[in-house]
Amino acid sequence: MSPGESVFNYTDYLLADNDSVIKPDLNIDPEDLAFPTSIRITATFFCVVILVLGIIGNILVPIVVCCTKELRNSTNLFLINLSVADLLVLLVCMPTVLIELHSKPEIWVLGKGMCKAVPFVEQAVAHGSILTILAISFERYYAICKPLKASYKCTKIRALVIIVLVWVVSVLTTSPMLVIAEYTHTEYVDGSTVPICLTQAITIWKKSYFVLITVVFFWVPLIVLLVIYGMISKRLVVDRILFTSTPENSQVLARKQVVVMLAAVMACFFVCLMPFRSFTIWSIAASPEQVQSLGMENYYVLLYFCRVMLYLNSAINPILYNAISSNFREAFVRLLQCTASRRLLRQGTLTTTSSLNHHIKHISLNGKKCYHTSCSVKTSCVETHV
Repeated sequence: MSPGESVFNYTDYLLADNDSVIKPDLNIDPEDLAFPTSIRITATFFCVVILVLGIIGNILVPIVVCCTKELRNSTNLFLINLSVADLLVLLVCMPTVLIELHSKPEIWVLGKGMCKAVPFVEQAVAHGSILTILAISFERYYAICKPLKASYKCTKIRALVIIVLVWVVSVLTTSPMLVIAEYTHTEYVDGSTVPICLTQAITIWKKSYFVLITVVFFWVPLIVLLVIYGMISKRLVVDRILFTSTPENSQVLARKQVVVMLAAVMACFFVCLMPFRSFTIWSIAASPEQVQSLGMENYYVLLYFCRVMLYLNSAINPILYNAISSNFREAFVRLLQCTASRRLLRQGTLTTTSSLNHHIKHISLNGKKCYHTSCSVKTSCVETHV
């Protein structure tokens, strides 16, 4: 759903009318329809924190993977795709929430283009993310449970093809949102004409669409992923018993770490989207009287809790990578150290070269002088003539 007027539109239920916001013939004080200060401040704080951390983390993920040779594999290509998807949500959708929080309730000030774009991007990215998680999980299943097939099924070329197909399917299945999202003008409580953005489920086909995408892109993948990770876990337990105190045991432990990380990503995805998806179905099924009985303040508390959880999913993955995967953690640290070292080197002069010796090791090999830095994978060598 999009920020602004949506399938979660309290004032629509308040009016028992699905084509307008607050009408002037209702004796409602405009101040009573403003966002409560507690909701505005709390939601703004969490949105800003999520926005900043999410942008930084999701930009670093592709940089770390591209700069670290051992991380350039098919699994991490999918993780880069997740980061790109999360960046789209953070950059396109989250700013609209902040604008909405500090505008009059139910008014859309960003124009027709953004009215169509925000719900479309939000849904397309959610669909793309779950399809990507499914692709990663099947790839891990083959790598662990069917290793002989993994050599030709789990390739980087195949991963890139799957990523393209993921976005094609996501865009096609989300295209109805461009029709459902409606930008129009209506009369506000103070008698003025205001722009609004509606994404309402008021017809059978619209209700069916929202229910269908919730089932196909949420509940069905959840069941499939639980089955896949159950089989992977069973295989890892068997392997660990068979290869105890052998060199292969270290490989089993490394695979387990990757699986734990991906399972955590999957779990966070469903936990973060569960409130939003459940609230969508409830808002479609509930009668206007049931929604109105919540009261406007309780309704907005519930709505913005669901939205904050939805956007939290777009910021949490880089944190999980660093918390669980030692390879990712070490690569992140190397990248940060590398950035700091290069900054110092750019600022240095001939008189300060000696102060940077702790960043550079001089190695003499077969008549060559080699310079090895913590930022480089390879050692740079030049011929020296003695």
